[in-house]
Amino acid sequence: MGIEEAIIQELKAQAMREGRNTGIQKGLKEGLKEGLEKGLEKGKWQKTRLFVFRADRKGMSIADIAELVDLPEEEVEALIQEVRLNPPEEH
Repeated sequence: MGIEEAIIQELKAQAMREGRNTGIQKGLKEGLKEGLEKGLEKGKWQKTRLFVFRADRKGMSIADIAELVDLPEEEVEALIQEVRLNPPEEH
């Protein structure tokens, strides 16, 4: 192997390492973003469950709760049944 071939192989190897590192960094960044979005969505849903639980406990109508949480009445009814069986933790 000549010097030129050795240089070309080293450049290819370096490009592969840089490409792999860039790919890893991009993957981590996208993974963190996706994880944050899922975490925020989960937190929002937990807040909704807690609100529905409290509103139901205070005797609010399904229609009023549905309007306040911006969900269809059918979903609120199902959610009320769920939180009655499995109440959310209150902080």
